[in-house]
Amino acid sequence: MDISVFIPVYQESNELAGMLDVLSTQNVTKEIFVTVDEPTAEFSEKLKQLKNENVQIFVNKERKGKANALNEAAKLASGKVLLFLDSDVQVSDDPDFLRKIIMEMEITDVLDIKKEVSKGQSFLSRMAYYEYFTFNVSAWLSSRFMKKCPCVNGAAFAILRETFEKVGGFRKVVAEDIDLATRVFLQDGRFAYTADLEVKNVVYNDWNRWLKQRRRWAIGQALWTVDWYRDLVKKFAKKPQVFLPGLFFLYPSIAILFVSALMPSNWMYSSLLVSSLFLSMKFNIMLPVFLVSLATANVLKILIIMFAGFAFTAVTFYGLSKKIGFRKMKLHELLVYYFFYSNIWIAIQVIGFIQVVAFRKKSGPGWKT
Repeated sequence: MDISVFIPVYQESNELAGMLDVLSTQNVTKEIFVTVDEPTAEFSEKLKQLKNENVQIFVNKERKGKANALNEAAKLASGKVLLFLDSDVQVSDDPDFLRKIIMEMEITDVLDIKKEVSKGQSFLSRMAYYEYFTFNVSAWLSSRFMKKCPCVNGAAFAILRETFEKVGGFRKVVAEDIDLATRVFLQDGRFAYTADLEVKNVVYNDWNRWLKQRRRWAIGQALWTVDWYRDLVKKFAKKPQVFLPGLFFLYPSIAILFVSALMPSNWMYSSLLVSSLFLSMKFNIMLPVFLVSLATANVLKILIIMFAGFAFTAVTFYGLSKKIGFRKMKLHELLVYYFFYSNIWIAIQVIGFIQVVAFRKKSGPGWKT
């Protein structure tokens, strides 16, 4: 087989039928494995209509967990390239989608595929658009300047079968996709990103499901950090100029905190004092002089850095969005993402890290070993 495709499903999927329609007609030798844990009664009936000669469907009445299900399916596969797709993505209707992936895999061990957000007008879907841009641009930077990356977005990625077996497949961890990519990275595996192929992610439109997902992601990232930070710090120390831009795009507002902490307030205080004295002499107004304080200077410094940081981020985002095909950016939405949404996500990640480090939490909500 040229390629083996794996689609894990938990309970049900509204996108599975559409994915199979596209993938089954691709003109390459292929095999498609669908693993379904605890399907609903309605979805079980739908599965009967989805079987064809290219598709093998495995139904588990009890939940096995994503890593277990994928590892078992991979043992049955014969493709040179393994493609993993989440069940909530919409695959491009490009008739050469799989062929292009196979061609891309000739020069890499791991291939991250461009991911956008499916059309939606909800607040969460609009914010996720900018979030997915940061995922993509970080992968693009790693691919272009280092040809290696310790992370991959598991919603859609490919890996050589030989490489997958070499690192031992998926481990039973919360962030199984990032963990796999890290092990390939630490063995000097090659990494590439393609913006020529894309899938669209269907995101949650209600806060409860979003929060449950993000809590699980936060726990997974924290556990991943604890497992691999020693090895990654060694790599980071050798080429910080490669890693830092990626971190900036993932957490743009964090840069503000560091700059604010490092930059002294004396220069701002001195500037305010001089301005107040000038106003007093010029207009005979004494009040501004008495209002000037170090606290005032600190507030103004933070405000200036915040909006300067946002301006820099906006210009950078707009510039790079054209390179990877994200053309729907709107300034007011980016403003909300930068100051509100991204900081909520950072707070959830901090809480997740505390839960793992201080309280030894080992799993996230909705996750099965």
